[in-house]
Amino acid sequence: MFFTGPPEAFVSVLITSLAQCVLGIVLFFIFRYFSRIYIRRFLRSWSHSWIAFAGYQFCTGLILLKTPLFEQDFLLLSLSFFAQLGCFSQIFLILMGTYQLVYERPVKRTTHNYVIAGCTVLSLVTVLAFSRDPSAWVERYELRIGTRTFIPACGFLLAGLIVLRHHKFSPGIGQKLLASAFLLYSIAQFFYFFIVITYTMGPGMVIPKYFGLIDLLIITVMGLGKVIWLLENEREKLNKANKELDSFLYSTSHDLRAPIASILGLTYLGKIELKEERGRTFMAMIEERIRKLDMVIADILSLARSKKFDVKIEDIDFNQLLDDTIVDVKFSKGASSISLIYESNPQNVFHSDYHQMKIILSNIISNAVKYHNLAQPSPYIKVIFKRTNDRVEILIEDNGQGIPEESIPRIFEMFYRASLNTEGTGLGLYIVQEALAKIKGSISVKSEFEKGSTFTIILDSV
Repeated sequence: MFFTGPPEAFVSVLITSLAQCVLGIVLFFIFRYFSRIYIRRFLRSWSHSWIAFAGYQFCTGLILLKTPLFEQDFLLLSLSFFAQLGCFSQIFLILMGTYQLVYERPVKRTTHNYVIAGCTVLSLVTVLAFSRDPSAWVERYELRIGTRTFIPACGFLLAGLIVLRHHKFSPGIGQKLLASAFLLYSIAQFFYFFIVITYTMGPGMVIPKYFGLIDLLIITVMGLGKVIWLLENEREKLNKANKELDSFLYSTSHDLRAPIASILGLTYLGKIELKEERGRTFMAMIEERIRKLDMVIADILSLARSKKFDVKIEDIDFNQLLDDTIVDVKFSKGASSISLIYESNPQNVFHSDYHQMKIILSNIISNAVKYHNLAQPSPYIKVIFKRTNDRVEILIEDNGQGIPEESIPRIFEMFYRASLNTEGTGLGLYIVQEALAKIKGSISVKSEFEKGSTFTIILDSV
């Protein structure tokens, strides 16, 4: 900022300049923090641009104080020099950070040093030129204030166009705010430059005192836009990485099952062909471990499928869904000894994602079979469907082994197994929770060890 207004506006301009200094310091710490978290060069350059801006505004504020101390020639020239250097350095650092982001490579140290040296020389020239000639106030004013408005105007215009047009800046609210703030600040600086030119030509325009507040607002929006864009950009990268990881997981798990099926076939033949009892025992042990591996890969594949497919809300007949689930589970070990209790009703229809719901029911019912107590007189799995307006409640109850009380808080963790006496993988209930998260559902459990468990699934607004 520079002051050409009436004396009564002086205090307002001074306060605005110091407020911009404080804002620059705050934004420096914010972007410095983000640069350390995300380890991005361009964030470090942007953080340095804010501290340069703060220095520029601080020196400007000291000059505006017009105290006897700062009116001494040496101190006044020094403050003017540092104000110029802060202004020019800010533009260089913003453009350097934008370059680092767009091209994903650092600026060469020699190039960096040359530009800093250029900013320093330009600052010295604009401050020292005509400093010994009292009559050359026009030339001094144009050199110091003119360059302090024209160079930022051009720099922010270039940065705004890059942010607006380049594909590296992912579209979103942050990108629009940042580009708009850059362009508006550029327009404001061009306006100030126009006032500088007209002011030296005679009674020209005077900057209204509220323009400093407009600068403050634009700079605040600029900082906010940078932060929002950064968060949006990192979220987009994270989503892309998650999709790639899910695809890799799905492909790898699918490809691994083919050789495992071949190994299981060979172990089956080995148990038939081998006559030696010890060899057949080893084959049985190999088969057991391979089946265990196959179960783990099958669950990983199920998790990958759950993450891979988009949610598709449709009408679901719960009776048919349960029948389809039972078909997949009924050949599991011990399933034939367990009674399924369910009252079919044509009105048991709801809206949700069929694929996710089948994953959920399959895992819970499979667990109920694996962890059942087949030695008791009447082992059962009971399924209850309730609907109240837009709320659906599905209860799956069994009289199996139950879950120890200390294990209940952890059963939905990945690879956690409440019992080591079964062939589970510890992924089933984690998959259930992930699938429910996709369809905005929840699950709770009540269990008593050695008596049974009840899982309650709740779907709202379905």
